Amino acid sequence: MRKLLFFIACLGLAAPSGAAAQSNDIEEIGNLAGAVMACGAYKPLYQFEEILSRYFSNTSPNQAAEETLIRRYSAAKVSTFALQSKRNKADCPQTVSDFTRMEIFKFELYSDGSLKTPEGKFLFPRGQKKLAADAVRLYPRKKR
Repeated sequence: MRKLLFFIACLGLAAPSGAAAQSNDIEEIGNLAGAVMACGAYKPLYQFEEILSRYFSNTSPNQAAEETLIRRYSAAKVSTFALQSKRNKADCPQTVSDFTRMEIFKFELYSDGSLKTPEGKFLFPRGQKKLAADAVRLYPRKKR
């Protein structure tokens, strides 16, 4: 599991290439999400999936490509969840801890669907050229 987490952390998801991500990367991300879901870490998984869905949307050239990425991610997540649910969950605390330190949690998600990468680059939804004037930051939430 640690090797998988290291691979995903190295992936970074910060700079989209021509396609949103390579084929194997999507399955790896789905596998990781399935393992975290089997550990019961729903709050960080929910935040991760909100950011990831916007990432898929904002970097895919069209709706069909986005839907393909989401289907592949979901299939990998479900299959890993089914396998991981039957296994010993002794490594869950470390898995969830490593998961929440991934680079994607440094992205900022705005209410208009825009993402700001850790490097400060914005990824806008298809057809949008700039951050909406009334957009507010959803993630990470400001600490009180």
